Order: sequence, then structure tokens, then C-alpha cells
Amino acid sequence: PVQILWMNLVTDGMTAVALGLEPVAPDAMHQPPTSPKARVLNLRAVGMILALGGYMAAATLWLFHTGADHVADLDHGRTLAFTGLVVLEKVNVFNFRALRLPLWRVGWFTNRWLWLALATTLTLQMLAVYAPPFQRLLHTSALAPQDWLLIGVTAIPLFVVPEALKWLTSRNQTTAMPAAAA
Repeated sequence: PVQILWMNLVTDGMTAVALGLEPVAPDAMHQPPTSPKARVLNLRAVGMILALGGYMAAATLWLFHTGADHVADLDHGRTLAFTGLVVLEKVNVFNFRALRLPLWRVGWFTNRWLWLALATTLTLQMLAVYAPPFQRLLHTSALAPQDWLLIGVTAIPLFVVPEALKWLTSRNQTTAMPAAAA
């Protein structure tokens, strides 16, 4: 429970505020106004939430299983899953900077607050994993470099797949757009 509280209070808050400070997407003026009757979550948004959330859940469970080969490794498995979920959440934040455009069109560094929040969150997570007082409080154990590599490899599809889909969708919309609108 204390790890869940840590994620909600310490790691999620900063990136949520930073995401709220995201500059307006470059294609905002090319989009039609949203109908007042439109649903807040359409079928595409629900599908995206389920797919990304499902991947994050499966990846976290896989990390736990991989890290806890035997009963003696339960702390290692918990720490790997805990840290993996924090990293996956931070990677997932980049998927929501723009819902239609790939990140390279939005600009990698147009939201400096998000990068500051990411750096702060990862630093705090490293404290949670390596600093003895935090280890006792959060029931964590030190991770080896190969554990971080495993977390990183697990996080790659969470970013690459949505970005590829946004690129394909934006490419199709650009080619379908009338010349006057472009």
C-alpha cells in the first residue's frame, strides 16, 4: 500500500501538473470545434486507455514474475514491478502530450516542465530504490543495472506503438486534407 501511495502522491502529481502546462498542439487551429454533444471519451479513446493500461498491467506483472523467481526474491520482484510501473507511467505521459500528432511534430522539448517533472520523479524513484531509509519505508531492494535495462526494454513498446499509430493517422489526414486547408 505504501508503494501505491508513493506513486500517487510523489510520482504522479508532478507529471500531471506538467502535462496540464503542455503548449497548444500545432494543429489545433486545423481541427473543427468539438460538438457540445460529443462524448468526453469516444470509442478510440476508450480503446487507447484499455490497450495502454492493459499493456502496463501485463508488463508490471511480468516484471514481478521475472524478478521474483523464488520466494526469497519477493522483495526484488516487488521492487522491479514497482519501479517498472513508475517508469511505464512516465513513458505513457508522453503518449498524451498530443492525441493526434506524433511527438516529433509536437516538439520533444516544448514542455520543459514535463522534462523537469520526469527528472525529479526518476531521481525520487532512485532514492526509493537505493537509499536505506526509503528502502525500509517502501520495502524495496536495490536494482542491478540489468534490471533497469529490462524496465527500459519493457517500456519501449509503450511509446513506440502509439507514436507509430499517431504518425500513420496524421499522415493519412494530411494527405486527405484539401489544399486550401493545408
